[in-house]
Amino acid sequence: MANYVRPQTRKLSSHSERKKLLEEAHNKNIVEVAQQLGMVLERVGKDYQWKAHDSLKIDTRKNYFYWNAQGFGGDPIKLVQTMMECSFKEAIHYLTGHEFKSFNQSLVPKREFSYWLKEASNPTLMSAYLKEERQLSDETIHYFMQQGVLAQALFKDRGTEQYDPVIVFKHFDSNHKLRGMALQGIKERFEWYPEKGKLKKTFGDGLYGCVVKVGHPPVIEEKKVNAGDKGISEQNPLKIIVFEAPIDMMSYYELFKDKIGDAYLMAMNGLKKGAVSTLLAEKFTVKIAEEKKESFLDFLQNSTHGTQAVKIILAVDHDEAGKKFIHDFGISKIPVIPHLPTLVSGAEKSDWNEVLQRLKKPQKTPFEERLREARQARPDFATRLNAIATTTTEKTKGR
Repeated sequence: MANYVRPQTRKLSSHSERKKLLEEAHNKNIVEVAQQLGMVLERVGKDYQWKAHDSLKIDTRKNYFYWNAQGFGGDPIKLVQTMMECSFKEAIHYLTGHEFKSFNQSLVPKREFSYWLKEASNPTLMSAYLKEERQLSDETIHYFMQQGVLAQALFKDRGTEQYDPVIVFKHFDSNHKLRGMALQGIKERFEWYPEKGKLKKTFGDGLYGCVVKVGHPPVIEEKKVNAGDKGISEQNPLKIIVFEAPIDMMSYYELFKDKIGDAYLMAMNGLKKGAVSTLLAEKFTVKIAEEKKESFLDFLQNSTHGTQAVKIILAVDHDEAGKKFIHDFGISKIPVIPHLPTLVSGAEKSDWNEVLQRLKKPQKTPFEERLREARQARPDFATRLNAIATTTTEKTKGR
């Protein structure tokens, strides 16, 4: 990075002036600030990362950065403090006494996704995890493997000491070009992932999810290949069902495979309207510019009278974030239908894999669970319990 002269501080005449300058500095465009600081950025979907240290991410919607490897983040003021190693007051002066150039998109190349993992020829660990921990059937696992979106591989994350087996969920576009992937760790590593215990990581620009075709979804007339292809119409709509995570998508398939009909299932790896829009653009248009796919849903909403030839089902998690996503989806010109997993009494969240597990694994009552824990903690618990029962019986007989 270039050498910078440490900015000067200046005395402020009043509290109102200090407050105004603080607000001005806080609201600076963080991407423009980063470029002015000499940081070379790479585009990742709507957001950016620093080329020199790609664990530093910039969220354009929040005007915020987070440096994952260092465990902190902040607004444009904090970014200046970090990059220039200066004080808070010096950063304020830099941001408010400095003319910034407009953000130059051409300086930020879009990074193409490349697949580098070596896959296991015999994915026994993946199958065991999905069957034993997630209660998915052999038939479901085989179906997703046949679709080419599911694999087992070895992956070494930053900050870890060794390669670990992971499940790979692949993200293809309509031309079967690999555009990204989501990784799910198989082994528990709480020392590396204290929040969830297992690795969860997504690669790509976030606009292509893990897509699986069920049955024979209709296609637009111009894309018909075989005589038996059905055209998209109001009588035969294009149905897209979306999920937050791939394992929820697999669970939903297993729960409703006889009722889904002809549809595309997609795991968004989060709550990403742009990913839904991109899939719809690819299936509902003949040719569309890449940069317009992300906003295709909004184009339909704002520029047409609407259509009944498309149906979108939002099968997201039943929690506050999922309900907010449905509320904010903002599309009324085409049918958008929420389908949330059942929320059990007293719970604040539910997903489709939890629904599947509840059906397949008998749920213990709180008393039974405490009893099990007690037995595990005290191996002689059952022996003592039997001894007490025997003593009581003998006393009763002696009366």
